Amino acid sequence: MSETADRFPLKARVLGWMLSGLMRLIFLTSHKRYTNLAVLERHLDREKPFILVSWHNRNILACFGYLAHARRNRRFIPLASASRDGSLAAAAMHYLGVDCIRGSSSQGGSKALRQMLRAVKLGHDLGITPDGPRGPKYKVQPGVIATARMTGLPIIPMTYQARNKKILRSWDAMIVPYPFTRLHYAYGEPIHVDKDADEAEMERCRLKVEQEMMRIVDLVDAG
Repeated sequence: MSETADRFPLKARVLGWMLSGLMRLIFLTSHKRYTNLAVLERHLDREKPFILVSWHNRNILACFGYLAHARRNRRFIPLASASRDGSLAAAAMHYLGVDCIRGSSSQGGSKALRQMLRAVKLGHDLGITPDGPRGPKYKVQPGVIATARMTGLPIIPMTYQARNKKILRSWDAMIVPYPFTRLHYAYGEPIHVDKDADEAEMERCRLKVEQEMMRIVDLVDAG
C-alpha cells in the first residue's frame, strides 16, 4: 500500500524532496487560524476512520490540516493520481511521512479502490481530492461518494486560504502560499452516505458535499 522513495522516478524524488521542504517552510513560518477544528478533533478521537476532502487548487498545504492535529495511533492515506504530477505529489508527501495510494477513486474495480478498502480496515483515514486530477474545478466527482458508500465512512470537507499567495495559471487556479503569511483552515460538517443509497440519493449527497465545501471556501476567502 505504501511506496518507498526509490520507487519514484529520480526527477520526482528530487523535486518531491524540494517541494516537501517548501511546504514545511511555508506552514511553519505562517500564522495559523482554524475554524470548526472541533469537527476534525472529534473524529480523530473516535475509533472509526473518515474521509478528508479538499479541492485540488488548495492541495499544497492541505495535508497539514490533518498532520498538525494527528494522533499517534492514526495514519493519513491520501489518494494521488497515477500521472506524472501525481508522482511528484506522492513523492513530496512521502518526505512528509505520508504514503499515498495511487490511482482513481472513480474506477470501481481498481487497485486503488482495493487499497483504500484495505486501509480503512486497518483504521487509517483517507484523503481524496474530489475535483481532481483534471476537474472541472470545484465540481465533486462521484468517486468520493461511491467510496463513502462502500466504506461507510463520513466525509469531512476541509479547505484553507492564504493571505499572501501566488495563483498559478493552471486549470484549477492553484493557490501557492508565500512563507510568513496567514493561513486560515476551515472544516465542514460531516456528510454520511448510506450503504443502501440509490443513484438519486448519491447525487443528493454529491451536491451536499459540493455545497458544504463551497461554504467553507467562501468562509476562508472572506478573511
